Amino acid sequence: LYDTFGFPFDLTEDFASEHGLTVDREGFDKAMNEQRERARGARQETESMKIQGGPLSQYKDKSLFVGYNEWITQANVIAIVHNNQMVELVSEGEECSVILSVTPFYAESGGQVSDRGFIENSSVKAMVTDVAKAPHGQHVIALRIERGTLKLGDKVVATIDRTSRQEIVKNHTATHLLHKALKEVLGDHVNQAGSHVMAERLRFDFSHFGTITAEEIKDIENRVNRQIWLNTELLIAEKSIDEAKAMGATALFGEKYGDIVRVVRVGDYSMELCGGCHVGSTAEIGLLKIVSETGIGSGVRRMEAVTGRHAYEYVEQQLQLLEQSAALLKTHVQDVPKRIEGLLGQLRESNRENDSLKSKLMNAEAGSLNDQIKEIGGIQVLSALVDAPDMDALRSVLDQLKGKISSGVIVLGAGSGDKVNLIAMVTPDLIARGYHAGKIVKAAAAVCGGGGGGRADMAQAGGKDASKLAEALLAAEAVIAETSLT
Repeated sequence: LYDTFGFPFDLTEDFASEHGLTVDREGFDKAMNEQRERARGARQETESMKIQGGPLSQYKDKSLFVGYNEWITQANVIAIVHNNQMVELVSEGEECSVILSVTPFYAESGGQVSDRGFIENSSVKAMVTDVAKAPHGQHVIALRIERGTLKLGDKVVATIDRTSRQEIVKNHTATHLLHKALKEVLGDHVNQAGSHVMAERLRFDFSHFGTITAEEIKDIENRVNRQIWLNTELLIAEKSIDEAKAMGATALFGEKYGDIVRVVRVGDYSMELCGGCHVGSTAEIGLLKIVSETGIGSGVRRMEAVTGRHAYEYVEQQLQLLEQSAALLKTHVQDVPKRIEGLLGQLRESNRENDSLKSKLMNAEAGSLNDQIKEIGGIQVLSALVDAPDMDALRSVLDQLKGKISSGVIVLGAGSGDKVNLIAMVTPDLIARGYHAGKIVKAAAAVCGGGGGGRADMAQAGGKDASKLAEALLAAEAVIAETSLT
């Protein structure tokens, strides 16, 4: 309803509530996140198809990637694509894609997002908004021209957004450490099933057949942080695929590797085949905090984490929430659990007392209705308004009245303002004669602007207009009378 027709979730909740139903908010949020990921993937696939099948499909001039070691480099503009055509120049305000003779910008691949940055000289400045790989391996740089005119053959300076890249590499190396820690804690059956490495956070999908406990998550996080704080230097080397496998490097299922591969090694802890960018030593990561863990499909789970300053900011936010909670509870931070435990105990005791009092009140309410039993169409009918704060209380009154009528129909209504509850019961002998609690209560609810229904023997419904409760009970009695004539 929301994704296809734009129908507001809150209205769906309201309509469901009127019919005695609830809506799974957590499931809705999860499904929407999955849909956003599918949409994002579809957009990327569309852009990739444009690149793969567009004017660059036959373009074979080489472009050298130097971004593993260089943040800034001088280069020549060797190709410009604008409106899906090769052009000689683009001007201020326009968007285009270019290929440089030398580029420091990493193209999105292996789960790592592309770099951001600038291309400029004295007459032009352009912002890098995305980087993808062309059919013949060149890095295609998406640009927005902010000043001047960019021409084919221009000499430019290409500069990576250093802050963004530094955050990305922290998260990428952290995914390697996380992968190993997951195997240590959960078992060797764990394998990477996908990842998304951004500047702000990392997302890691992995195979696992069960749920993960809070204790296991904490153990995984601690193992990663211990490796971070060891300040282990990363060793990165190109090897033949056979040599890399012989070394024990982890290859990711489904990935395609060439004859020469890049082996990323973190001390004796982790060794994977990877073409992405990484920190020089683990201490640069600073800190890792796991912020979520959930199942996303059969046998696949997803973990999200933050590192570095983002991890620090996350911890600060959690501490602020704890301090705010302590202030509301009028206690010290270290005493919050004890204080909550005490309040929960008081709440449980209050609920017990409240339930006991409510039961006594409902018994009294039921007792006062005995003289309201009347005959409609030759059967006993108890149709009444009662003072019950919710459906549970209304059901309690009904339970008290069941023994009062061996053969008959009970219809009860309660409510105030915009909240109405209705319930109906039909004894077994009358069900055989065509009386149906669901039909009776549905007719009553319609008068109050609501709906509902249920079984022949028992049904409940809701409505919005309590001022029409008396009229609603008359509608229920009318259904009973009509049934007696059939």
